[in-house]
Amino acid sequence: MAEFGWAHLSGAVTGEGPAKAVQYLKTSDGELTGSANFTFNQTTDQLFLTGTMIISGTLQAHTFDVIHTNKVEISSSGGTNFGNDSADTHVFTGSVSIVSGGLRQHYYKLTGTSHTVQAYDSIIGVTNTNYVSIELPTAAAAGFGRVLVIKDETTSTRSDADKIAVSGSGVENIDRENTYSLSGDNPALTLYSNGVNAWFIY
Repeated sequence: MAEFGWAHLSGAVTGEGPAKAVQYLKTSDGELTGSANFTFNQTTDQLFLTGTMIISGTLQAHTFDVIHTNKVEISSSGGTNFGNDSADTHVFTGSVSIVSGGLRQHYYKLTGTSHTVQAYDSIIGVTNTNYVSIELPTAAAAGFGRVLVIKDETTSTRSDADKIAVSGSGVENIDRENTYSLSGDNPALTLYSNGVNAWFIY
């Protein structure tokens, strides 16, 4: 018959805390406990932490969704994408420097006879040789400092009858006039909004 040692059990070894709580050592003698601030849902494979996480090593993730963040420094290599919709707005406080590379803005090719400027329009190239009307958004909706470029890209001289008519929204003006006309050889117009009630040519 085999020989056996002995064991002393003073009670069942169980953890503490609410359901789904991750267990951790409460005291040095091996007592386990849990907290509602640190839980794991086995059904959804989700780990939840309420509080602060401090990582001294490297954090790796296949997908990283940030709801709110305060960052001291951002360092990234390779391509990056911000936002997934033309209505998204990204606000930078301070200067933006492009050390190497170029700045590309949204370009809209206008082939029809009319267009209402959208929030994401930056450069509008007109290829229709007939009369074209373009309506600006309100200065308030565009925001102060919004810049817009309109360019005639046709290969023929544009007559006054086939002009490009750019008009402000409602009673808003472009340099004190509600409508500004483009005609001649490949005319262009560059505007900015004061963010209140008017657009100006520069």
